[in-house]
Amino acid sequence: MSQAAPRYQRNFGLDVLRSLAISAVLMNHAYLGFFVANGLSKWEGWRAALSACAVFSIEWLFVLSGFLIGSMMIRSFETRAGWWASARDFWLRRWFRTIPNYYLFLAINAALAWWGIEEGRFSWSFAAFSQNLLRAQEKPLFFAEAWSLALDEWFYALMPLLLGLMALLWRAPRHYLFWAVALTLIAVPSVLRSLGAPPQHFFQWDDDIRRVTVMHLDATGWGVAAAILNRWHTGWWGRWQGAKALLGALLMAGAVAAMFYFMRVDWRGVAGGRFNDLPLISAPSLAVVLMLPWLTNVQAGAQAVRWLAARIGDYSYSVYLCHFPMLMLMVHAVKARGWDMGAVVGWVVPLWVVLVVSLSALVFHLFEKPVSDLRERFTRRVQAGPFSAKAQDGPSSAGR
Repeated sequence: MSQAAPRYQRNFGLDVLRSLAISAVLMNHAYLGFFVANGLSKWEGWRAALSACAVFSIEWLFVLSGFLIGSMMIRSFETRAGWWASARDFWLRRWFRTIPNYYLFLAINAALAWWGIEEGRFSWSFAAFSQNLLRAQEKPLFFAEAWSLALDEWFYALMPLLLGLMALLWRAPRHYLFWAVALTLIAVPSVLRSLGAPPQHFFQWDDDIRRVTVMHLDATGWGVAAAILNRWHTGWWGRWQGAKALLGALLMAGAVAAMFYFMRVDWRGVAGGRFNDLPLISAPSLAVVLMLPWLTNVQAGAQAVRWLAARIGDYSYSVYLCHFPMLMLMVHAVKARGWDMGAVVGWVVPLWVVLVVSLSALVFHLFEKPVSDLRERFTRRVQAGPFSAKAQDGPSSAGR
């Protein structure tokens, strides 16, 4: 039986970041699925550029995942006797939390493809999260949104392995080992992106770089770096939080400006397109790192606002999994009844949002949470939130 753990404390700022990210995903996919795919809007000009900017919201989620998982790993390896005990608990907790829900919706998407409601077809590579591990996913796309979930799962698998490998190769204080892992996760994908042929347009970049796991693990690596700064570099974390957040916001604005330039003027605008990923992948990730010290200290005055942000945070994984199947079912229903999408889209989209949130709440309370709670029988709970100022130590304590 696992030991009792302190009550988990929600962090309002991180809940807000997660809520904004998942809301941006929903808005963009609603635009693409209901409007563009049905000829109600053309994906061109400023609309295409604005839609393309929605990819930054996924970078926010990746960095947030790296930050929370990195914090969990640091706590786990500080409180357990050995690598295997910490790694085992970590893997079991993540797998109980993520894999059952993923497989549930993998089966749902397979059924939709079999019925002809979704394009593409099921492949066993999806069961192993390898559909986009080394190269672009085959087209027509099946369960297209799963590329980011596969990236997260490979991050969960690799993080403890890299930490154990670093410990074997280098007898160094703990914070050095974590820095080595974070920098490896950042450097390797960045180098790989610079070695291939530069993409010629947005969709090639999206398919061959952004959605390929080995090309994009650095986003989670930036989150791990933020967790290290939060734990062992309290001076940097605590000073000038507002100024760093402003710098991060300006960097994010620069990424948006770069996307608009690449989309509307010249996609090969930076060294023939070879380094476009610097403003489009690296800069948004670094921007979130700069904003995290301020975000983790944001306080909400209204109880209702805190409750809403927390609920969206709870349901976000199920929202991400169910919004596309629900969209395809609703589009299919509209076409099957012979309705004109332009005439009904005004109420179809709000209904879609309500159904997605409602279904996500049901999945969370009736399946996702009960299944993930089973891990308490086999593992020790470790908090995944930011380190408080009172609990932090300087680098001199890293080897304890």
